[in-house]
Amino acid sequence: MTQRFFHKPSSAMREYTQHIGANHRQSLGQYFTHPDVARFMTGWVLDSGKPSLFDPAFGLGVFREVIPQDSRVAFSACEVDSRIIEFWERKTGERSGFITVEDYLHSWGRHHANIVCNPPYMRFQKFLQRDSVFREFQQHLGIRLPGSTNIASAFLLKSLSELRAQGRMAYIMPLEFLHTGYGSLVKKILIESGHLFAVLRLDCEKDIFPDTTTSVGIILYDKAVRHSSVRFYAVQSITQLERFDDLEPVSDVPLAELDAQSKWLPLFQKREHTVDPTRTTTLDAFGRFSRGIATGANEFFVLRPSVAKAKGLNSTAECVPCITRSAQLRRPVFETADYDELSHADHPVLLFSINGTLSKKAKQYIRFGEHRGLHDRFLTKHRTPWYKTEQRAPSPLWLGVFSRGGYKIIFNTSQARHLTCFHGFQPNARGREYVECLFLYLLSRTGRAIVSRSMRRYGDALDKFEPNDVNGALVPSPDFFASLHAEKIAGAMKTVKETGQLPQWAEDFFMPLQCRTGIVHRTAMKPKGITNVALGR
Repeated sequence: MTQRFFHKPSSAMREYTQHIGANHRQSLGQYFTHPDVARFMTGWVLDSGKPSLFDPAFGLGVFREVIPQDSRVAFSACEVDSRIIEFWERKTGERSGFITVEDYLHSWGRHHANIVCNPPYMRFQKFLQRDSVFREFQQHLGIRLPGSTNIASAFLLKSLSELRAQGRMAYIMPLEFLHTGYGSLVKKILIESGHLFAVLRLDCEKDIFPDTTTSVGIILYDKAVRHSSVRFYAVQSITQLERFDDLEPVSDVPLAELDAQSKWLPLFQKREHTVDPTRTTTLDAFGRFSRGIATGANEFFVLRPSVAKAKGLNSTAECVPCITRSAQLRRPVFETADYDELSHADHPVLLFSINGTLSKKAKQYIRFGEHRGLHDRFLTKHRTPWYKTEQRAPSPLWLGVFSRGGYKIIFNTSQARHLTCFHGFQPNARGREYVECLFLYLLSRTGRAIVSRSMRRYGDALDKFEPNDVNGALVPSPDFFASLHAEKIAGAMKTVKETGQLPQWAEDFFMPLQCRTGIVHRTAMKPKGITNVALGR
């Protein structure tokens, strides 16, 4: 075994990228494992006692390089990219006879004693030959993969089917499957097998994959043991992996209580409170949040008033008021006067939106967009006509999609629409009565603590809401809201408008929704409609 040829993952990545090119690396979803993380994963897997290791995505070979030189481990690997193998051979002076050059997702019929892997990281939209891969999963495993399954999850499922009895497997991969619809299948298979030992969320993801913006974790799977519970760890630094046996899990959840349909990311968070199930319901009892308007070409559809005037566009018939950036809103209540202030300052707050006969100037502007090829963008080419954006009614509540340190909630009384920087709430018949109450709750410290449990954690402390996440979040029941009198609501709204904050009495009003508990979390979040969500310690 040769000495490792790099000391930091970034140096290897830079050298390889300089040699091959960033576009090639990104097109194959190549992100390289930190040696200390690889050492932990490899060591844990080889503790199975079987001196054999298979890597389905060899890459720069870090899992092989961290194996102690005096060990007699039989190492084999698969790699689809012949160029990275050639680079590795030149750099190390070794031969790659132990590597099979092929697409792992199209290779069937083998089984392995132990498996360790850092699979490609790509969204499902860039999953090449996805249809043929899905057909092969159906043929060989009897599994029908959901259409949004990404490559990393497909790798994981295939490796689960190939691991021999008594073997171990460690996968480092994005943890979005713990919180998404397609991930239910992955979780179901992990639960039913009984061999899932632990899931580690790496909160030090920027030290591991500096150029990613997704939550990263390690799946530890031990086929030699049927586990009665699954441990969930939150790893704050790479050095903690060196003392993994001494690391306390955030939660140790009985296998029988894990639900494949529920979201698992909250299991990595320590909680001192549980939600009172007698006083709460899910938000979709009042209406639903949906994503904002996606234009597919903001540089064409988003206009400053001065530009719309210069183009001769009718600012009322051919443009609609629209908030286009989250940073345009500084206060939690947004009124017509606030929009007018932005418009007079010539901020980009108009959306080109045709809903009728085209004027001569509008036709000219559309031809201008076509000359720039904007009609062939991914979204625009699937619209008929390409320049007709989604027609939305103004939403009374806007919720920020991304956040660091707390989400943004806006009470909107203007006629402005919003782009995808916000999700917009449309109340149902019941919800129209409680829109202001919902806003006050979402703005409160208690509301933030409860609703934030439904957020998805990405890299670099970036949180994200998907519409279905917040629609299933816990909010006060109608009976709880009914005890808040109209004059109190009006007073709280006035205070928020003037100061940007809730009055203290309103904060106190929502506090009973949470109860303190010293009990270690033992249950996963329940499916929608069941409100007992005791989380953490």
